[in-house]
Amino acid sequence: MHKLLQRFGIGLAAMAAVVAVGVGLNTTTANAAGKKVADISQYQGNINWSKASKDLKYAIIRVQHGSKGDKGYMVDSARNTNANGAYKYGVPFGQYMFAQFTSVKDAQQEAKDFYKRSNAHTKFFVLDEEQRMSSATKSEQTYVNAWLKTMRKLTNKPLILYSGEYYATAHKLDFSKFDGAWIAKYSSVKPSVPGVSADLWQYTSKGRVSGISGNVDLNKVLDSSTVNSWFKSAAAHATTSYYQTISGVTGIKTTKPVYEYSSINFTKSARGTKVKAGTKLAVKAITKNSKGAYRFQLTNGKYVTANQSYVATY
Repeated sequence: MHKLLQRFGIGLAAMAAVVAVGVGLNTTTANAAGKKVADISQYQGNINWSKASKDLKYAIIRVQHGSKGDKGYMVDSARNTNANGAYKYGVPFGQYMFAQFTSVKDAQQEAKDFYKRSNAHTKFFVLDEEQRMSSATKSEQTYVNAWLKTMRKLTNKPLILYSGEYYATAHKLDFSKFDGAWIAKYSSVKPSVPGVSADLWQYTSKGRVSGISGNVDLNKVLDSSTVNSWFKSAAAHATTSYYQTISGVTGIKTTKPVYEYSSINFTKSARGTKVKAGTKLAVKAITKNSKGAYRFQLTNGKYVTANQSYVATY
């Protein structure tokens, strides 16, 4: 496991995490029996996934650290083994990359490499942003924006921003355009970053998980609805989380940022305007694509998701 950078006693972790989820989850999304979520990398060694799945609810798996030429650059040697193990034993997982941005072009390339190296079964992608490179000349937010824009063109899956409390505050990182905020602070006191409502809190590095040798970082869920939504499968959405009728509906209100699409298939080329959370939209119909996903058709002819995790009817 990549260990945390330490500054002012605050852990700025490289995404190694175990989440104690103390809320009821949609059990159609996973077969795993446990309640923890562990961040996994090659540093955990040879994991016994049969045992780990009995202790894990979710996993977050590292894919890479920086890019070619960066000090410490590596492609995680266990990324495929861990992804395949998690999938085999029914542990839903996301994936993350440790960023070492030196330019806008570098941020774009790291995003492309990350996506290319990711596993098809990953539920979401995490940008681990906690290290300022000495050769960087622009603000960290500039590089974060370049990474985010590139990833939005590559995938419709949730994108999460991770950072430590001090680093996020010092660099004034903007979490609002991401689909979730993961903050590290090794303390008994919740993290506090101006303007940021953390969904997930990494609070210690001394957790234990069955089937994994050594310690792992532990997290607490601060917004269960948001964190749980990262791990939901498409099948579960289709059967339990979509509005399927507009009977009695006068409109919808977005509870999270969503995109408008010109097609019900939500392809990359069909993506249009991003709509902020809290926006009211007028709807005229509801439809279902060939994969069973429901979409609201707006009065402007565009489509948005009918996923109840992202919109509410009124």
